[in-house]
Amino acid sequence: MSSEQSPAKVAFMIISDDPARAVPGIVMATRMNTNRGVDVRVLFFGPSVKLAASGQIDIQLADMRDAGIGAKACRANVEQYEVTEEIGVRPLELLAAGAEVEAFALEGYTVVSF
Repeated sequence: MSSEQSPAKVAFMIISDDPARAVPGIVMATRMNTNRGVDVRVLFFGPSVKLAASGQIDIQLADMRDAGIGAKACRANVEQYEVTEEIGVRPLELLAAGAEVEAFALEGYTVVSF
C-alpha cells in the first residue's frame, strides 16, 4: 500500500456458530489488520453470538482485542439466545446490528461473512 492510498475497509460478519466456519474469518480479520493495515470491523450476528459466549473462541477474541479490533455483537441476538452474562465477560461491545450494517454501507466497507 502506498503512502497516498487509504487502507482497505473490510467488515467481517461472523454468522455461524460452527467454529470450523467462523474461526477462519476471525483469524483472517486479525491478520489483515495486523499484517496489512486493513481497517477491519467484526460483527457477531445471529447464531455466532452463541459461539462467542461459549468460550471456544476466547483466544481469537483476545487476539482481536490485542490487535486493536473492537469486535461487536448484536444485542438482540445476545438476548434472544440468552447469553448476556457469558458475553459480558468477553471483549465484545453490544449494539444494534442493523445500525452497524448500515454504517458499513455508508462508510464504504466491503462486507464478508463467515
